[in-house]
Amino acid sequence: MDQQTVKKLTAEQKEKLIEDLSFPWGKADLMCDGRRITLEVRRVAKGISYRVCTFVDGVFEYKWAQGSSEYPEQKFLRKSVRPLVSPVKRKEFEKKFGKRAVQKDKYINGSVTLYLPDWSSGKAAINHLCKVCDSVEIAEKTEAKTAFVKE
Repeated sequence: MDQQTVKKLTAEQKEKLIEDLSFPWGKADLMCDGRRITLEVRRVAKGISYRVCTFVDGVFEYKWAQGSSEYPEQKFLRKSVRPLVSPVKRKEFEKKFGKRAVQKDKYINGSVTLYLPDWSSGKAAINHLCKVCDSVEIAEKTEAKTAFVKE
């Protein structure tokens, strides 16, 4: 990418976007590395709380969530790495089988990686996008509408 096409959000733009995403049903459209990223505040968990959801070119596909396969869209999502065995269970295994045996076991030491589309706040989502993308800018209204049109 040349230096001329690289655009980053200013501090004022970040603050405005974070403010827009701090209210229920808030929305922000961004152009990140040539892809249209839509951030929307949506109700989750039976209406108890709100989360900022990420859509790439207007969609989220569940296949992107699986860490076993790689997709370019995963970089826009929240990476979550979880151990297969909880720390409490691990301690139980260490008592039962010994530390050395537990350290050699691939399942007990294994983890699962997920790429999730939701964020706790707009600030977390915006900061992540600014960190992982070379170019981040607010999408123009025409770009937001034409991103859905397939050529």
